[in-house]
Amino acid sequence: MAKYRWILLLPYLLLLVEMQVSPAMAASAGCPLNISGSNFTRAAIICSDTESRASCCRYINALIAVSIAQYANTTNNLGVSPELSNICLQTISQTLETYGMAKNATAFCGFGTKIPVNYECLGITSVDQMQQSPKFSNVTLNCRTPLDEGRCKKCLNAGILFLRNLVGAADNTTLSTCRDATFVAVASQVEDVAAVEIADCFFGVQGLSSTPGPSRNIFSPESSPSPFVASGPSQLSLTGPEVRRHSYHLSLVPAVGIAVTALATMMLVLMVFLIRKKSKELEGHDIKTDKTSMEAISQPTKKFQEVYAGPSSMFTKFSYRETKKATDNFSTIIGQGGFGTVYKAQLNDGSMVAVKRMDKVSEQAVEEFCREIELLARLHHRHLVALKGFCIEKHERFLMYEYMANGSLKDHLHTPGVPRLSWQTRIQIAIDVANALEYLHFYCDPPLCHRDIKSSNILLDENFLGKVADFGLAYASKDGAICFEPVNTEIRGTPG
Repeated sequence: MAKYRWILLLPYLLLLVEMQVSPAMAASAGCPLNISGSNFTRAAIICSDTESRASCCRYINALIAVSIAQYANTTNNLGVSPELSNICLQTISQTLETYGMAKNATAFCGFGTKIPVNYECLGITSVDQMQQSPKFSNVTLNCRTPLDEGRCKKCLNAGILFLRNLVGAADNTTLSTCRDATFVAVASQVEDVAAVEIADCFFGVQGLSSTPGPSRNIFSPESSPSPFVASGPSQLSLTGPEVRRHSYHLSLVPAVGIAVTALATMMLVLMVFLIRKKSKELEGHDIKTDKTSMEAISQPTKKFQEVYAGPSSMFTKFSYRETKKATDNFSTIIGQGGFGTVYKAQLNDGSMVAVKRMDKVSEQAVEEFCREIELLARLHHRHLVALKGFCIEKHERFLMYEYMANGSLKDHLHTPGVPRLSWQTRIQIAIDVANALEYLHFYCDPPLCHRDIKSSNILLDENFLGKVADFGLAYASKDGAICFEPVNTEIRGTPG
């Protein structure tokens, strides 16, 4: 009877086993994307934190981009066909919900709009077409694995330069889609492990694959040698010969006088020697301090030049002589701020630029100088003032921006004699600034807080197009969240 009972229970056991089949494998039957190797468990953990929504969306976008790169490796297509897009989006959403992700996560991240499964970029639909685009070979060259911190920055710079020439002044959705298409065109030509490593660099995430790989220790600290211990000087025993006493006290007077004179002379020589030695030590300490401070000041700029001043950089490095010639010996001043003075300049090709000169070379000023260049190297938006080049030479620091013919918004609001702006123009400038802030807060990776928005930092071009400038005080979110806490309550910047 027991055997017959097991035979009767066999269909129910088979049904129970069928219900335990992996949701990713069962759901992906109608979608050509292979998502079985994706780490959905980590995605669910990241998206469970409501304060890390930006990291959640970036991680999901990276998962989908890796699967599309694997799909493009065999089909040469930058995504699935329009007929299968809804099926794939529904499959991925159901898989994420199966692993415990909230339903509103996919809605917040914008499935189908901000995170599509087809990366058609300005009419480019295949990997071959993307690879034939101008300067794409530079992206392939700089994004070869392995990618450490320095090589990753060069890879991102090459990608930004390529997108800048390909997309131009496009909207944020087009820019994001073309960025994903660039990744797929690069990652589809390598193995899956290398594709995941490139995705870690492109999207700033880790742990995309559910298969653990060997850990890399890029920076292995070397053990520092133990300091030398100096032994103390030995003590000398100063003993003199015994003095014979004479019965005549007058014979001792000359000897005492000579001894006192000799002792005074020795004390005087010793004092002069010690004074000179102390003076040399103080001078050497001052020189060493100056060298140390200059090394501390030049260290971030040297590190900056290694990454951003290479042959693949989008910025042009100018010499001090070229800068002085372009500004006509710094004759035309068009602005003044806490950072320094802004001059009007004309380059050798006839283009006009605005040259910002750092007044004082201090550690804080150099830090803001390097921070602004590093941020502008990652930012690309039609409502942000573009950086054209820089100059680092001895104690001088310069930044070259695109020239804004109509100056700042402050000039048109508060300067007497300047024609007043119409209400339509003012509203359009406000919309331009809002678009720039939306880009900084929601589409940058990581999100940025400008912290110095004022009328003097809103510049207008010849068509009164508003652009945000001066990123010296910008603050980047550490965890990728849009919330920028803790807020620094110190007074920063200049009135405006």
